[in-house]
Amino acid sequence: MSQRVLLFPSYRGGGFGHVGRCLALAEELARRGWEVAFVLGGPHADRVAAAGWPVFRPPPLPLSAYLRRRLEAALGRFRPSPVYLFFSDLNFQALRDGFHTSQIVQQQVEWELDVVNRFRPDVLISDVWLLTSIVGRLVGLPVVQIIRSAAHPACPRLVWWRDFPSQVRSPDVSLVFNPALEQWGLPPIRRVEDLLDGDLLLVPSIPELDPLPPGVERTRYVGLLVRPDRGSERVPDWLEALPRDRPVVYVTVGGGSDAVRGLNLLPLWEATFAGTGWEVVVSTGGRSVPRRWRRRGNLRAFPWVPGAAMVARADAVLFHGGYGTMMETVRAGVPSVVLPFHTEQESNGRRLQQSGAAQVLAPEDDDLESLEGRWGGGQFVALVCRRLPFQPHQVREAVSAILQDDLYRASAARLRCSQATYGGAALAAELLADLGAS
Repeated sequence: MSQRVLLFPSYRGGGFGHVGRCLALAEELARRGWEVAFVLGGPHADRVAAAGWPVFRPPPLPLSAYLRRRLEAALGRFRPSPVYLFFSDLNFQALRDGFHTSQIVQQQVEWELDVVNRFRPDVLISDVWLLTSIVGRLVGLPVVQIIRSAAHPACPRLVWWRDFPSQVRSPDVSLVFNPALEQWGLPPIRRVEDLLDGDLLLVPSIPELDPLPPGVERTRYVGLLVRPDRGSERVPDWLEALPRDRPVVYVTVGGGSDAVRGLNLLPLWEATFAGTGWEVVVSTGGRSVPRRWRRRGNLRAFPWVPGAAMVARADAVLFHGGYGTMMETVRAGVPSVVLPFHTEQESNGRRLQQSGAAQVLAPEDDDLESLEGRWGGGQFVALVCRRLPFQPHQVREAVSAILQDDLYRASAARLRCSQATYGGAALAAELLADLGAS
């Protein structure tokens, strides 16, 4: 029997990881006859709608939140913008997503309830969108959460590889969410991760990269939630013509950080790779490439490249630690160097490094300074780095180590074999069907 599913990917962070996972699942569900729609705003909504999916777009931010963002953008021009943000947990996401007051939370939930009444889904699926479980409880619908281990409500731990900086202060989300939850007769929360519980939790990864303690309930690993590698799609002639007699390095820093989009990294890549003898392909993530940079010695740059095909062809990948590219390297068994621009990306890179398949170049404590602020939940303190925390020679040395030491490629091959034992979107769809039948 056909079912209807409403997908709620997190979208206010700028990156495509959450949306991409939902798209991979949506395609599989549609193939099985399910009716699928998205609740999605921001620039990614146009991309999803253009692909033919029904999209419910949220109303604009309240004027006060809009003006606050404009003011923050204006003030940011007077000092260097951070190129790395250290945050402690997902409480910071509530601030980033604009949930500054209980009134904003209530207004957004009321709009989402209206969408549910119009679309009439059988199940709600969330990818780290903070309000889905609230909506599900209010309307009595099952909620499925696509969740990484670092944000699992039973055992969240985003920062696991280092001592926790004492100066970081997480936003107090209870002051914003609990008044609204009390009005709805729902239990209070202590942290944002409490909002990410559900009837079924799908981990879009493998235990080596997303470890969970034993006994965690209602949780299943499904492997990589990425769109199928469409081998029938035409590969560009230039990619087919890449040389076979020297290493190919693929460089891509995606949209998961505003700082990345504001940086011109092409001079850095030229300084890093000049004279190495490697063939270097750079993707600028959609930004136009000036003519003089399209071919510079052994480096060529493109606004866009076919990511899966490029990763599969590369001998090493240099990227920012985003989920999509990370899982492409795992699927292809290619080692990497990770240059993270915020904590979640560093966590991804550290997992790859722990597995022996990557090196990570991230800021040291001396590179970080406190960033204090206030919001509806009171004061918070994060840490920021305002300059690139690495030099070209350090990046070059890391890539060289990846290329020369066969242990990195062997470790990447082990991860590839592990992920192949999971069903990905197909397994997730089967678990959803079982949930609907129960």
